[in-house]
Amino acid sequence: MGCVTSFLILAHVLSPLSEVLGVPMRPCIFLALCIASLNVFAIDQSQYTPEQLFVIGTELFKEERKEFNPKLGLEFILESAKFKYEHAPFGLCVSLSTTKEILDLKEAYSWCYVAEKIGNKYSKMAAERSKEILGKILLDDGVEAVTEAKELGKLKYSQ
Repeated sequence: MGCVTSFLILAHVLSPLSEVLGVPMRPCIFLALCIASLNVFAIDQSQYTPEQLFVIGTELFKEERKEFNPKLGLEFILESAKFKYEHAPFGLCVSLSTTKEILDLKEAYSWCYVAEKIGNKYSKMAAERSKEILGKILLDDGVEAVTEAKELGKLKYSQ
């Protein structure tokens, strides 16, 4: 059943109710439309493969695109990583260490660690980047933060 048909049925059902309650019909229909449309604008990530999630996520990181949205891109790449997509850890390693809107060096290091350990074509670059990130963490937050980042990396890799 289409959205328009659903809204017409909803309006038909609400009409007698609004008369009984003494509530004007237009605000009721407007409220119902607002509530129903929330799901229309939500992106259903379950309909994509892990690779598609990753590609969509990386596209959202491109500043020259009008769809630029690093936070949403991060969500897509994290979802891809949940499904163990092999390139997702390195994508998270890079994006979390370079994109100011989502910058999180400890989290970035942990994903670099995973990318390094899984053994794909990005493992060597991930190893190099993880050293750079640990250096930044050490300078900014100290030895304890480096230890926390390393523990987080080991935890992520074991999952």
